[in-house]
Amino acid sequence: MAVSTARASTRTLSHVLLAGLNPLSPPSSSSSSALSGAARQSPSNPALAPVPFTGWLASVGRELDTTAPIRLVPSALAAGAGHQLVAYRNYEGVERILALGRNEAGQLGVGFASQEGTRGLVEGFEGDGVLAARASVQASYLLVRDGGASPLLQPCESFTPNVHSTRLYSTGNLARGRLGHPALFPPAHALEAHEEPRQYSLPRAAAVPLPEGLGRIKQIEAGFEHLLILTAEDGEIYGTGCNTDGQLGLGAATSDVYQLTRLPLPGEVAKEGGVERISAGADTSALVTKSGTLWVWGNSEYAQGMHGDKIDQIASPLPVRPSFLPSNRRLVDYRCGGSFALALDDRGSVYSAGFGALGLGAGTLHSMVPQRVERLEGAGVSRIRAGWGHAAAVRDHATDSALYTWGLNTPHGRLGHGALPPSPTSPSSLDPSVPPAVAPHAHEPTEVRLPLRAVGLEDGADEGARWELGEVECGMESLWVELRVEEDVD
Repeated sequence: MAVSTARASTRTLSHVLLAGLNPLSPPSSSSSSALSGAARQSPSNPALAPVPFTGWLASVGRELDTTAPIRLVPSALAAGAGHQLVAYRNYEGVERILALGRNEAGQLGVGFASQEGTRGLVEGFEGDGVLAARASVQASYLLVRDGGASPLLQPCESFTPNVHSTRLYSTGNLARGRLGHPALFPPAHALEAHEEPRQYSLPRAAAVPLPEGLGRIKQIEAGFEHLLILTAEDGEIYGTGCNTDGQLGLGAATSDVYQLTRLPLPGEVAKEGGVERISAGADTSALVTKSGTLWVWGNSEYAQGMHGDKIDQIASPLPVRPSFLPSNRRLVDYRCGGSFALALDDRGSVYSAGFGALGLGAGTLHSMVPQRVERLEGAGVSRIRAGWGHAAAVRDHATDSALYTWGLNTPHGRLGHGALPPSPTSPSSLDPSVPPAVAPHAHEPTEVRLPLRAVGLEDGADEGARWELGEVECGMESLWVELRVEEDVD
């Protein structure tokens, strides 16, 4: 449970909810007694349920942070391929980052790598203002606020007082240039025949070298093995990492790029007002312009690029024809989940294309062109998320908020609908404490039951209850949700 003061007579609590694999259960042999009793949970959460966040913090030596209200940091809940980052702010306003899960390449940033899953505070970030966190395959990225001068990043002339510059950090697997540290893992052609890279993993987050004059970073997004950033003042896009499918948009599909390199944007993007937001998922990348045009590049072998055709490699941003949109609408977001992708328009309609988690029913698992997800029509969707073979949509409307998920489930129940059918060695399905078995694939969006009673609410029926959905992220093995509850303070 996490909390922050909203105003003199109320406070807002952030409950961390999880569906799917619980990365800290059962506790490892090195776990402290803080993870015993109520903090000890089942390895699986087939239905969305609160996690023992205060117990997790206590287990890494932050008992003091659990004695008074704390709250999650917006945009800093990240779920990757088996590891997660959760940034929080304690009652004194100090921000810290809890990392948990797989750490074989040092992707948690806790100062070491480990073959077993673990947890800890990301080193070196106590008190920094965390603006965003992203987690991908064996890599993590942090965007933080910089209140002072940085040798790697100088403020632009357009900066105004009280506007901070930004710093970018990465940790984990250095291979393929995904972390943007060429001095530690240089391109193969920069090495002599007998030389090897200085190191292969970076277990402690380090500042990414930034191109001169880059300015503030507005947004960071990560695919499987590539990173994209969007600058605030100029609206430019830079990328590093794997580019075998053209996912860095550099005009040619190359093997790897080892440092942040500017993507040459088509002139039409500027005519459309410039870049509003970027997206990266698996080996596909995208931007949405301020006028609502979608441009996609990278891998589209299943037509997940929404161009109406299968294209293995799109080396430069290619516009998507908006013929599937009703008149007077524009796209505001795009998310790629590997073989499929979702798009959201400004009226709350969701569209899907590609193969897999399309949400279009059991009869439509592959679509070359974007189709509207009819099951979500009228639901008031305001956010979309795409994971590895599964997806989520969110309606933000205070206590009438809702969460929908669909796609491939897992034995741990990452969709939050329940567990898969038990195996012969599993506990009896007659056990009333075991949720009913569900189909392996949810072909249409299904509303996820929120555990309101478990956090002290009466399923939303309490007229005095004030709550809303916060951050929502789809990891490879789990679904992470923040539930914000506003309470009166005596």
